[in-house]
Amino acid sequence: MKGEEHLWGVLNDKLDTLLATNHMAEAIRVGQSALEIAKRSFGAGDVRLALSYEKLGLLHEQNGDRVGAKAYLVNAHRLLARMRPADDEAVFRSSRRLGQLCNELGHTEEAIDFYEQAVAATLQLPDLPFSDLGALLNNVALICRKAGRATAAEPYYLRALQIYEAQLGLEHPDVASVLNNLGVFYTNEKRFTEAEQVHLRALAIREKAFSASHPDIAQSKCNLAVVYHSRGDYERASELYRASLQAWEEAMAKPPEEYEIVAANYADLLRSLGKARKAHALESRVHKKRHG
Repeated sequence: MKGEEHLWGVLNDKLDTLLATNHMAEAIRVGQSALEIAKRSFGAGDVRLALSYEKLGLLHEQNGDRVGAKAYLVNAHRLLARMRPADDEAVFRSSRRLGQLCNELGHTEEAIDFYEQAVAATLQLPDLPFSDLGALLNNVALICRKAGRATAAEPYYLRALQIYEAQLGLEHPDVASVLNNLGVFYTNEKRFTEAEQVHLRALAIREKAFSASHPDIAQSKCNLAVVYHSRGDYERASELYRASLQAWEEAMAKPPEEYEIVAANYADLLRSLGKARKAHALESRVHKKRHG
């Protein structure tokens, strides 16, 4: 047994060297050998068995085989979750990674489950950076929303907002970013009064923090325009679409894709008002600005 434990250590050292030198195929072979030894030599409560599964999963992921990676990482996670005393940091890291991987694979319900396990693990990690927790909560909310689980999504957005406000103060630009995500959520749920309030607050924060041509201000004005457009307040929507386009144009010589999206929204509004020629002229100008 001692000989096999020593061999496991040697193989793991070799695996790290192969990984550092980008010899992926050989690293996977060595990782598989290390796992077989771990299965024979270590019990389910030994962290080395979980580590072998985890390393092999990460190797497959780095090699582009996400489906293969998932199977190994799930096995590692099950072992880590059952260990006593619990290693909350390892469970958090494993859950978060699997949440991201399952989301990339389109396994939405599993992604939500792993992300929720990661959120639960954070309760035992008081030193976790608030930005890590905030990003995690935002990811869970976004996936819940995409899965049609709006009721489940909202508390994660609100908790992320609460954390950022407590850590950074009520008028920090990062708070505005969280408000922006919450406002988009409310708009998609047709909760336009709440969306308006949240986007107005985000815009006010950004206008204090940035110059008038900052991209974040352009984004907030567009998001507010979408709210007014959806409610049928075309005058305010038009004003904000124009202001958003102007901010993008002043911010950079070649505005990004978001600029084109603002223009498309505004063109739709113009056409609904019977101003097809003006809409076409707008789209032509924006296309030229974007693509030369």
